[in-house]
Amino acid sequence: MDRQSAGGHDPRQHEKSTLRIHGALLREAEEPNEAAHTGPWWLWAAVVLTVFVGGFYLGKHVGPFGTAPYTGYLPVGVGPGQTAPAAKTVSGAAVFTSHCATCHQANGMGVPGTFPPLAGSDIVQGDPETVVRIILDGLQGPVTVKGGSYNGHMPAWKNQLSDAEIAAVATHIRSMGGNRAGPVDPQLVAKIRQADSARTQPWTMPELQAQRSGA
Repeated sequence: MDRQSAGGHDPRQHEKSTLRIHGALLREAEEPNEAAHTGPWWLWAAVVLTVFVGGFYLGKHVGPFGTAPYTGYLPVGVGPGQTAPAAKTVSGAAVFTSHCATCHQANGMGVPGTFPPLAGSDIVQGDPETVVRIILDGLQGPVTVKGGSYNGHMPAWKNQLSDAEIAAVATHIRSMGGNRAGPVDPQLVAKIRQADSARTQPWTMPELQAQRSGA
């Protein structure tokens, strides 16, 4: 008896059906797995590099409590943690050498009969406002210094020298050649410059004496 008559059907047909089912399942696409994908390697490298650079910056610039110290506005060329250079001090001696020594000589002794001396001068060692006014607007007409008579013209320096430079040179001549007068403050120069801003002529000694007396 053959297989078909014994079982009512052919077993080979069942076997073929099973193979077809499994073959179809094997041909189906795999389940999506995007959630398990770790991403490209270059993306992870960029993330690690960003974290490293950010941590380095915070460690360098942020204080221990998470707040960066306030440094305010810094001058050009001065970085965080650096100290701004001190303001340059004006040299009264340098101003004297470049603007005054030609007439009054390097030692402040002047030229007899032509340029009055500054060393030992009662005018230079007297009221600092008088000295500042002479430097700012100049001096003309007769003047007596250390018993000598002079009748010349000293130019005005207000358009060439700053308040700090005038204060520095006034301080210098008030302490040179044995002079013992006190220093001159730039604020005093600024005050006198403003008060006499309309003046266009050099001072005369009678005018300066009237200024001292308050007339």
